[in-house]
Amino acid sequence: MPILEVNDLQAGYGPITALHGVSFDVEEGELVAIIGANGAGKTTLLMAISGIVPALSGAVLYRRRSITGLAAHVIMRQGIGHCPEGRRIFSRLTVQENLELGGFTQRDRWQLRRDIAEACELFPVLGTRMTQVAGTLSGGEQQMLAVARALVGRPKVLLLDEPSLGLAPLVVRQMFDVVGSLTARGITIVLVEQNARAALALAARAWVLEAGRVTLAGTGKELAADPRVRAAYLGE
Repeated sequence: MPILEVNDLQAGYGPITALHGVSFDVEEGELVAIIGANGAGKTTLLMAISGIVPALSGAVLYRRRSITGLAAHVIMRQGIGHCPEGRRIFSRLTVQENLELGGFTQRDRWQLRRDIAEACELFPVLGTRMTQVAGTLSGGEQQMLAVARALVGRPKVLLLDEPSLGLAPLVVRQMFDVVGSLTARGITIVLVEQNARAALALAARAWVLEAGRVTLAGTGKELAADPRVRAAYLGE
């Protein structure tokens, strides 16, 4: 049974419609990828799922119940986390304070400390920077903090928007290693990623988004071998 379903979703900004009837589903424990060019609507799709951008029509279902139209903080409390494009960390707060804010829904302080420790196991450098102001971290460390902060919220589904954007190759490899390991922790992943080759290598299934519409769908391996994908997104 799918944990997340997007059915004929339309969403946009004011008079501009960015998504035109997008549909896909995600099984529990699955990692799926959404690829496409800049401006295709990938970020809008994730923001519509998490309640940041309102749906104009269609529906988003989480565990077969509609979450369409709910406020973003309500959706987050239900188990859908969102790590946005551009990191969006609190640059004037410390690493510790950023991570604590990621767990703002938790009332059990012991559990929050444990969740922060587990997030730092994935990104050990954060454990050594807990009192450092987040804005002084390197770009790669800031991205690690953004992902770790989302994980502290204990999501069942994590929406990851461009986690490798602007990172050095070594950090990119480390980031994808972590992302690939999250399903073993019981987290379902919806990955939006400009690095189509790496995304398709990780994804069980994937969809291509073009001008707000799904144009191709298949397993990660199928899309990686598709001549249209290879020409448009893999530089071949």
